[in-house]
Amino acid sequence: AGPSLSVSIKVAVRCRPYTVDDKLGVKLKQNSDEEGEIELINCDYTTKRFPFTYAWWSAYGYQRHLTGDNMNDADNMELIDQETAYNQVGTKIKEDLLGGNAVVLFAYGLSGSGKTYTVFGPDAVDAPEAWFKHKEPHKLWGIFPRLAYELFNMKQDGWKISMKYFQNVVDTVRDLMSPNAEEQHYKNGMRKDPDGFMDIEWCGTKVLHSWNDLRMEFQTCNARKAIAPTQFNPMSTRGHCIMVLEVEMPGEVEGMKLRGRVYVCDLAGTEPAGDIVYALYTKIQFDDGSFEYKFNGAHSDMKKTKELQEQGKKINLSLSEMAQFFMKMAEAF
Repeated sequence: AGPSLSVSIKVAVRCRPYTVDDKLGVKLKQNSDEEGEIELINCDYTTKRFPFTYAWWSAYGYQRHLTGDNMNDADNMELIDQETAYNQVGTKIKEDLLGGNAVVLFAYGLSGSGKTYTVFGPDAVDAPEAWFKHKEPHKLWGIFPRLAYELFNMKQDGWKISMKYFQNVVDTVRDLMSPNAEEQHYKNGMRKDPDGFMDIEWCGTKVLHSWNDLRMEFQTCNARKAIAPTQFNPMSTRGHCIMVLEVEMPGEVEGMKLRGRVYVCDLAGTEPAGDIVYALYTKIQFDDGSFEYKFNGAHSDMKKTKELQEQGKKINLSLSEMAQFFMKMAEAF
């Protein structure tokens, strides 16, 4: 018999900052290292408590937006910044990766809920705060930049680090590492390699020699990535993005190689496609150094909005198919 397959799934729920003034809707608590709890409040739901591996309250600036009588509850929750989020999960991810395992960071949620921010950080090429524009650790870095920075600092002779990066909407894959952003049907070249890793063979792979190589590659790739401002998110990713970082190291047996991979799956968020608009924002800077993007309304060019609405329909279709897949998996267990 072959070796047994061990799979561990851990789920983190993160509460993002307010976009409008409103009451507090949740209380989040981390009871122990991997025991988080979410309680719904100010609602009529029958079930109000839910367990998760991690429960992260990240609603920075809540004091400016919170209404109602729950300010003390909000004050008593620990604010989880980017560094703390990484400290809770990053070491475990790194250990699994360096052990020759495949690790998947799967970011799922509504449009504007903080998926890209959590796994990457700000990543629009025209944003000064974009994570790849900072050579040294930055407070807005997400999980992946912090992990990659540590890996390159640990890199030894005989290591090879490479990446692949593509974007998918329904049945089309766009190779973000291709100079002309080549697109093909998603089934083309999809194979499982001898180590059991899934791969899309026609998408380009690049060997990275340093942390700066990775930063520069991301800056180039993200210029080909479909990003647009909507009323839900000033930097909305308009398609599912999958980034694969592979680390190949000498094994314990001479002549053998150990390979680990991390897949960052940053999904596009579900949204009311018919109501989506191409949005205009103003960036507001506060005295403490923090900032918010204030929604000013829809862009006057309706063609921009129409294009986003068509994208939204395709995104919702792909997410509906994914939800059915998850339901079938749950039924199988």
